[in-house]
Amino acid sequence: MLRPLARPLLALAAALCAACAAAGSSASGRGADPLVSSLQVATFADSVRFALQVTNAGGAPVELEFPSGQTHDFVVSRAGAELWRWSEGRMFTQALQQVTLAPGETRAFEGSWRVPAGTSGELEARGFLAARGSSAEQRAAFRLP
Repeated sequence: MLRPLARPLLALAAALCAACAAAGSSASGRGADPLVSSLQVATFADSVRFALQVTNAGGAPVELEFPSGQTHDFVVSRAGAELWRWSEGRMFTQALQQVTLAPGETRAFEGSWRVPAGTSGELEARGFLAARGSSAEQRAAFRLP
């Protein structure tokens, strides 16, 4: 009597497992994010340069969806108070764009900050992707003399 129900139940279970596996390979925040990121900060006499590197450490391509022409951002803060934001005052295209990162592929995103006179001390930089559902974000402490 259970035999006629076994096939439909097995088919349903297989379909649910396939759907769960597909959701887990996504970079949209529904599963584990295969992106690994690093942030480098280089200080100079009157400027600071930032480089955010993002690598697809997974075994499948990752689709990054950006809601505008902005792909990344950098923020400098002191004791939690924002001092500078790379994107502030910039204009970005209002067109959706998609970027595919192949397995093992790394992309670098860069920016620079012209430091206002008199700015010194312990600061924190934060670099992150502006892609929907991405958790690629890094922080780095640095000091200005």
